[in-house]
Amino acid sequence: MRSHYHTAINPDDDNNSHALMLRMVGFNKRVLEAGCASGHVSEMLMAQGCTVVGIENDASVVEPAMQWLERVIVRDLDDDGFWDELNGDSFDAILFGDVLEHLKNPLAALTNSVKHLRPAGIVVVSVPNIAHADVKIALMKGAFPYTESGLLDRTHIYFFTKDSLIDLVRKAGLVVTEVSRVIVPVFGTEIGMQRSDVGDEVLEAVLHDRESETYQFVIKAVRDDGTRALEKLSTDLVELVDKHRDEVKRNEALEARVEELRTMLAALETQRAVDVQDLARLRHQTAMVKRFIPMPIRNLLRKRVQ
Repeated sequence: MRSHYHTAINPDDDNNSHALMLRMVGFNKRVLEAGCASGHVSEMLMAQGCTVVGIENDASVVEPAMQWLERVIVRDLDDDGFWDELNGDSFDAILFGDVLEHLKNPLAALTNSVKHLRPAGIVVVSVPNIAHADVKIALMKGAFPYTESGLLDRTHIYFFTKDSLIDLVRKAGLVVTEVSRVIVPVFGTEIGMQRSDVGDEVLEAVLHDRESETYQFVIKAVRDDGTRALEKLSTDLVELVDKHRDEVKRNEALEARVEELRTMLAALETQRAVDVQDLARLRHQTAMVKRFIPMPIRNLLRKRVQ
């Protein structure tokens, strides 16, 4: 039986958490995949030349994944004793794809996983963003609509923002080297919020948050070597990426405004051409009318104009 989280993956989709994780892991790695489910990510990892050890707490869904896994450990990640089954084993990459939010103690799972990370290894994590605009709007309406999957999956125990995720990773002895995002526009999630649910001023305030349309965070982290230089580099890198995203958004807004002004200018030029034609037509009609006005009346009109 397949997990209800099983889905087809397009590795070329830059706005998909699975594709982003696969890119971060790379090729020909030994991978520990936490929450392998029925193997939709495992299959793609194997296609990238990776060997994969899977962890899954639901024994009923792992059989389809077995064809792509070196082996699977059916245990609960919240059970610290589980990690004893990996004694002596190490990995180039450890993958927590939409897993940490389901755990009672995500910090313990991350911390234990680092013990099995090779010196040059990486940890890749994907979590949903609880600070998405749709969640904020739902809360302002007094609602917290749990769903079968997505931002408010009813099995979520922990909820993350970007800052709380980075803080968790640091406490586990890691530093973040890359932050990517899956973007879903406001009113576009499974929560079902509508434009009519919020006023203009409130919506503007909600969207002012740079992460307001971030649906998922996907991060890559490495082992902290204990130096302030590495920690500072990680912080600077994250801030630089965020500033770059802000600049991109500003540039996109300016380009949209320029395009809007160009459209307005084109409309004005079109209207001017129509007005010029109308004016010419009126002048012609005036000249035609004047030809039929008796001279004394024309002289009288001229004097009144003067």
